[in-house]
Amino acid sequence: MEELNLINLECPEPFMKVAAKLMTMKGGTLKVTFKDPKCDEMIIEAVKLMDCKILEHKNDNGVYTLILEKTRQDTREDKSVKELGSC
Repeated sequence: MEELNLINLECPEPFMKVAAKLMTMKGGTLKVTFKDPKCDEMIIEAVKLMDCKILEHKNDNGVYTLILEKTRQDTREDKSVKELGSC
């Protein structure tokens, strides 16, 4: 499991780092810890948009922990999208 300790960062940095990490991950599990409550809802919404699963979501005295799972994407699907071209 990969981990991102973002406790010392303020919003929007935790959100941006989680989104960037999920976009580059091919699949697997990611544990994220952060303190800024403003980022909690932002990260949850981003996770939904990226079709990831939230395996754990807790707030322990102001320290948020998320365990996220991203399933592998089929590379054939990615290729077919690229072959479509653009407008």
